[in-house]
Amino acid sequence: MDWLQNFLQSIVDFTATLDPRMALLLLVICCIGEAGLTVPLLLEFIWLNVGLNLGAGQLSFWHMLGLWFAAQVGRQIGAVILYHVGYLVMPAIKALYHKVHLDRAFDKLMSRAGAVKNINLTSPFSIALARLVGMRIPMTLFLAAKKKPWMLAAGVFIASMIFDGLFIFIGAVFGLTIDDYKNFNPLYTVGITLGLLAVIYLLNFLIRFIIKKRQKALQPVEEQVEEKPKKKKAKPSSRRG
Repeated sequence: MDWLQNFLQSIVDFTATLDPRMALLLLVICCIGEAGLTVPLLLEFIWLNVGLNLGAGQLSFWHMLGLWFAAQVGRQIGAVILYHVGYLVMPAIKALYHKVHLDRAFDKLMSRAGAVKNINLTSPFSIALARLVGMRIPMTLFLAAKKKPWMLAAGVFIASMIFDGLFIFIGAVFGLTIDDYKNFNPLYTVGITLGLLAVIYLLNFLIRFIIKKRQKALQPVEEQVEEKPKKKKAKPSSRRG
């Protein structure tokens, strides 16, 4: 357990200043993270400690901004690489897409989700939302097919501000409550990170559950309106007065 505490303490020390090693680490982590190669909780733990040092007065605002800029550069580089790889292999992906009839399944899914039709998938805010809910790679490939590199860059920037800013802000709030920073146990930040992620995933689950329940409630009504039989016109009476 001592090795873990020492490892975490080294991260805490690195995040207390604009250390070039930490800036390079953030750049590499965020770059390879665009391809889905991530270490669970590592980035969240780093940002939480950055906020912790910021709130405790160990890290200046400009040094924090420098660390965030390094992470942003890494994300943009990784997104650009994945974008161009997706652009090169897009013909093969499209051929496979139509060969296994995924287009029919996708059209059927879209027809059942009426709210999705109204979303502008080339809006930077929609791209940011998709990235935050775990659709980072599909959205990048989608924008590669649409040839929207600047829209991708804007979406990456907005999503980074929301994701990183959330952990930095919460870390700063906890940092303001620390009286003796030198004796602070870095394992506490692991507990805070896990608790925060649990709350985020719980809210995500509840939102999806509510949306799914609402769609199920509306679906029978829509089908009933579409399949409502036409009234038969009454035939004129054949009896003669």
